[in-house]
Amino acid sequence: MALSIRQVEQTAQALERGRELYAAGRFFDASLVWEDAWREESGPTRRLLQGLILAAAAYHKMAVQRQPAGMTRLLTKALERLQPLPDGFGGLKLARFRVAVAESREEALLWMAGGPSPSGPAPLGLYVTGARLPQAPTEGP
Repeated sequence: MALSIRQVEQTAQALERGRELYAAGRFFDASLVWEDAWREESGPTRRLLQGLILAAAAYHKMAVQRQPAGMTRLLTKALERLQPLPDGFGGLKLARFRVAVAESREEALLWMAGGPSPSGPAPLGLYVTGARLPQAPTEGP
């Protein structure tokens, strides 16, 4: 099923809106925005959104629910989803994000063992503001 240009634009907007909410520490709200787009997507874009949703849920476990085991589990799943995606996909600094998520997971494991809680969420930076996701195929002749 090919996505329409409208769907590609809506997903790009959801990705950016979710990133803004995430950056503001509103992890639950970010996950809801991304989840709406995730339901309509497929392929690598769906995988990206799923990884971001899992990461946001993990940081919600850290900041609000104070659950190190849940945070660790969700960060592990987020890394599994994000690992195959190239740096820059969706305009995001995914390589840097994956490294920071892995560091957060290590901090969460220490927290689970009685250490301090993690220092904070992995930054989700942009390469290009308003970057586009893969374009919908154009109609044939």
